[in-house]
Amino acid sequence: MIRWLSVGVVVVLSGCSSVHEWMAASAKELHSDSAAVEMIVLATPDGPPLINSIEVSSIPEPEAKPEPLSDYGNPENYKVDGVVYELTPVAPGFSEIGTASWYGRKFHGELTSSGEVFDMFQFTAAHKTMPIPAWIRVTNLKNNLSLVIRVNDRGPFKEDRVLDLSWAAAERLKFSHRGTAPVSYEVLSSPTSDTTLIPNPLSKPAQVIFQVIAVSTEVRAMKIINQLRQVFKSGDAVVRIEPNGNGLYRIQVLPKADVVVERAIFNQLVSLGWSPQRQVANNNQVK
Repeated sequence: MIRWLSVGVVVVLSGCSSVHEWMAASAKELHSDSAAVEMIVLATPDGPPLINSIEVSSIPEPEAKPEPLSDYGNPENYKVDGVVYELTPVAPGFSEIGTASWYGRKFHGELTSSGEVFDMFQFTAAHKTMPIPAWIRVTNLKNNLSLVIRVNDRGPFKEDRVLDLSWAAAERLKFSHRGTAPVSYEVLSSPTSDTTLIPNPLSKPAQVIFQVIAVSTEVRAMKIINQLRQVFKSGDAVVRIEPNGNGLYRIQVLPKADVVVERAIFNQLVSLGWSPQRQVANNNQVK
């Protein structure tokens, strides 16, 4: 399955995966970049790990616990392939029956919709509309095996599927050798607005990137960069140039990992006359 590329200006999600399309000032760049990303995604086969050094059966079942609502991946609504999905709160005890699929090495190390890094060896899942992160118990109706799983992603975007599980979760439930399985799930814990709760320690904060503009000359890029560096002197943000390899230079502002700071910097860029595009990136990919 191919991951979708953007969800508007509020947040960038993955359809169970990561987003690497850069919104460019040039329509030509946008076309070439997104086409290249799509070709790469399509060319990469999904499946189990090529070398499995982890015995999934020995991984401890995680414990469901309340967590704060993720800063990413929870827009009121979003659209994929022309279908609008509305975020729908669920209470503990809510249950559903349907078909589950799974995803693995194709997206290992990429960003989930919550901004966390997808780890195919963790027990995680994607759901279209459930607030994230949430905890559910999933039961394979073919063999009655069940497992506690953390929902931190969006998808699967097929009408007949209710969950997309990580490879490890599908392996534990004994259907990784197949594409899908009939399952039921029950919600154990849904996220809250309680800011005193500590997020899951396995989650890694995403780096927000505001792309300001893309220009065709390095001279112009340096001029804009110098102007922005005069504005952002406090250390709350890094200003940089990212060449795309096709003769264009992206001017980007990377704020500190703080929602208040991110919002202030975004508003400041807008007040300066820019129309910044907001992205999230895996911190391991930010240099």
